[in-house]
Amino acid sequence: MASSLAGRVAVVSGAARGIGDAIAERLIADGARVFSLDKVAAEEPRKDVAYLEADVTDPVSVAQAFKAIDARAGQIDILVNNAGIQRVGLVGKISFADFSAVVSTHLNGFFLCASEAVPRMAARGKGGAIVSIASTAAFVGLPGRGAYCAAKAGILGLTRALALEVASVGIRVNAVAPGFTRTKLIDQGLADGSLQEDWMVARVPMKRLAATQEIANAVRYLAGDEASYVTGQTIIVDGGWTIQGIPHAPEWLQSPPAE
Repeated sequence: MASSLAGRVAVVSGAARGIGDAIAERLIADGARVFSLDKVAAEEPRKDVAYLEADVTDPVSVAQAFKAIDARAGQIDILVNNAGIQRVGLVGKISFADFSAVVSTHLNGFFLCASEAVPRMAARGKGGAIVSIASTAAFVGLPGRGAYCAAKAGILGLTRALALEVASVGIRVNAVAPGFTRTKLIDQGLADGSLQEDWMVARVPMKRLAATQEIANAVRYLAGDEASYVTGQTIIVDGGWTIQGIPHAPEWLQSPPAE
């Protein structure tokens, strides 16, 4: 990347593990000071991340976390809304509590954190960047994951609306939509048989899962000055999964392998 994030303060929700941890690592590498908001403790805490316990579904908890950041840093330049959970169940069978928990964590969490960050960024007068982690599930249907699809689609809608609300004060609002990404949760699913890697890879033109660092790189781009004229947009990082018109093209429609 061309420019540094030195002197900037980033808040990353759900940074104790997985994609959030990779995002924190990537932002630190470019000089940002990172605060993590998470309900769980980091299994392998990074020495340069300040971990704050917070429940992004609870307005009081979120407000307290941002007040703690005020006291310790005095500014917020970057907000990454990454916190999320998964509950699987068919409509008519999944409980309202489970459905609500998914929507509340992903979508309400975005709203609550942005509600704290936006006034602070605007008052400081130096703009800012908000990046939310959506999903390819915002674009395709996944049976049994209606709550997740709905929440992620909601993130795209809120991203566009908020981008228009804050453009005049120099705050950019974008999203990243990952496809199948190798995280510890995915590895756990592969180990217990609830997921099948062959099934996932067969649906990805690039024939592999994403590394968490590849998602973090897209977040880093949107968080930095390189994306200074980009707002209200979503970058899909899925190895080509969602663009397929013919998911299994015959050999004569594929590029031959290099000799």
